[in-house]
Amino acid sequence: MHKHLFIISTLFIFSFTLQSTHTYRNIQYGDYLVITYDNNDGELDWDNSGNNLAFVSSNNGKSEIFYLNLPKIPVKSAGNGFYSANYLSELISKKNIYNLLFTSNDTSFYSPKWNKKGNKVMSIGKTENESEIFITAKKKQELIGTKIKNVIAAHWKNDSTFYIVHQNHPKQLSEITLRDKQKKVIAETKFPIISISKQNNSILLTSKGGVSQFSIKNNSLEWFNLPVKEHAVWRLAKLNFVGLNQNGNAQILDLNNAIEYPFCYGDNNGPPAISSDKKFVAFYSEFFKGIIIKRIDKKFLME
Repeated sequence: MHKHLFIISTLFIFSFTLQSTHTYRNIQYGDYLVITYDNNDGELDWDNSGNNLAFVSSNNGKSEIFYLNLPKIPVKSAGNGFYSANYLSELISKKNIYNLLFTSNDTSFYSPKWNKKGNKVMSIGKTENESEIFITAKKKQELIGTKIKNVIAAHWKNDSTFYIVHQNHPKQLSEITLRDKQKKVIAETKFPIISISKQNNSILLTSKGGVSQFSIKNNSLEWFNLPVKEHAVWRLAKLNFVGLNQNGNAQILDLNNAIEYPFCYGDNNGPPAISSDKKFVAFYSEFFKGIIIKRIDKKFLME
């Protein structure tokens, strides 16, 4: 515990004194960057440009969706492989950094997903009785309900169609159009689907005990048995996945030799998300009490 307290103290105290300013892209392989210090939780999502990171933050018992414009957040080295966002040490209010996307008096939102262009975000809003997919444009911040309800998980196919999993058919991956709500089942898994992530021409469907990879090009499913917690999983390389293990530790899961590589100290992390270029991972760290961005060691990127 003393070692952990020393690390945190080093991170925030030295950030006052060191003058070298960077953005998150300047951190080195294996380095940590503390980008928030707050009660963040739930899934995150990078846009395709790597400039914006959508995340969940709890406020007065409800979950709201925000995004960070990462290039506009200067960071400083704290030494020993640690960085922190300048605004944390400069005591600038998070209201000047967090960009609000989703909020409602009676709805909690989770699982934000950027569209391909990075100008819209969808999320699942949950009330006491039902869930529904909502959309907002990044610039307008106008909350739009889709009337697509009672969903477990969802993702964009394109701006007019979603991939969804309905509560009453948890093993089916379907497509549904926004305009006329036409639905088509495109895949059926052996196990109930809990979460969806999307990478290039593949959709990763997380279930208890593993992930099904659906090839959009070949219209086929492949199952990978992984010791993962029930959140989004990402494929890093041919035999490497990124996810939460059963203890809630964000890590790389290496199928080649059955070894796990933790990203951070301790357990109880939020589900990790990787950038589209696969160079960075972001997740909520219970240890650091905020969102961490870490540059992935290049040895894991080799196919």
